[in-house]
Amino acid sequence: MNKRLVSIIKRYPPEIGGMEVVAKEINSSLDKIEKLVITFNNKNSYNVDFVEEVKVYRLPIWFDRFSVRYSPMYNKSLNNIIRNDDILFYHYASGQPELFFIFNHRIKDKKFKKIVFYHMDVDGRGLMSNLYNSYVKKFFFPYFDKIIVTSPNIIKTSPVLRDFKDKIEVVPLFVDTSHFYPRKDNVRYKFVDNDEKLILYVGRFGRYKGLEYLIESLRFLPENYKLLLIGKGKKEKELKDLVKKHNFNNRVIFLNHVKYQDLPFYYSAADVFVLPSIDRGEAFGLVALEAMACGIPVITTELGTGTTYHNINGETGIHVPPKNSKEIANAVNTIVSQDWKNKKSDIIINRAKDFDIKVFQKKIKKILEV
Repeated sequence: MNKRLVSIIKRYPPEIGGMEVVAKEINSSLDKIEKLVITFNNKNSYNVDFVEEVKVYRLPIWFDRFSVRYSPMYNKSLNNIIRNDDILFYHYASGQPELFFIFNHRIKDKKFKKIVFYHMDVDGRGLMSNLYNSYVKKFFFPYFDKIIVTSPNIIKTSPVLRDFKDKIEVVPLFVDTSHFYPRKDNVRYKFVDNDEKLILYVGRFGRYKGLEYLIESLRFLPENYKLLLIGKGKKEKELKDLVKKHNFNNRVIFLNHVKYQDLPFYYSAADVFVLPSIDRGEAFGLVALEAMACGIPVITTELGTGTTYHNINGETGIHVPPKNSKEIANAVNTIVSQDWKNKKSDIIINRAKDFDIKVFQKKIKKILEV
């Protein structure tokens, strides 16, 4: 039998998000092993398809709320698919896979290799977060051979990871610098005139992204500063209502997801990129690294996670406290008024190259021993 990598994740491409990008890249980088994915569909139906050469089992869901999906088929499907010589690879946090782990003795007690990629802390939900963290510390992580994290920052501050330091491997996230690099195009002038400045955000419009604070920051910036928000998500209506409340309809532009091949042009069009996340659910911020690879200075919030690991304060961008619109505005004004995009682009690009995708691929292969 050929060795197989069985990945378990809440969502998988073509659904869009940072975790999904990482999972797909791990599978794409491995060419000497069979790859399978067990994930949740976005509807109540069972489906098996292929994404590139990866076989994807999409389980029907009965519940989709609070970023958690539940399928009554999960444990049965996992038991039917897994073999004794497989590598089991969990993408945390996925919800049901962690919570149901304790009840699946066939998986929990087997000696095959079990690895978890720790994408984020579960945070921002009060008592629910505390209970979840207590549960996984006791019933989930002790059974794993390796825990992969994306920065050394999160090891020091995570309420979960401090108990498992002997199992942790640091593998920072990545950017494909052969794709993300400065581009020249007329994309900028679809959104701003010559005397206007462009602030950019790319990503999901989710609870912990802090986009309301980014929109509010326009109150402290000149009228010629515009904000382009690229993405979709559950908070879209709330954000549009906030724009309307402040009469920012001429200053805030909403744009649906942009194709991967076109993203470098949009990053390159901006004067500054902002990732205004508000809690530890944001563990790294791939989009900020993609912007840096295109030579764009970035503003990231200090959360004790990897959001301020790749972005060096005062060199490649500025760190700001979360939930602070005035500090975001001050940072934007500093970067734009001092023309960091032109004066510091080489420094920013060189820092992004430290996270080239080939470094990530090499480290993952070493951990998996494939």
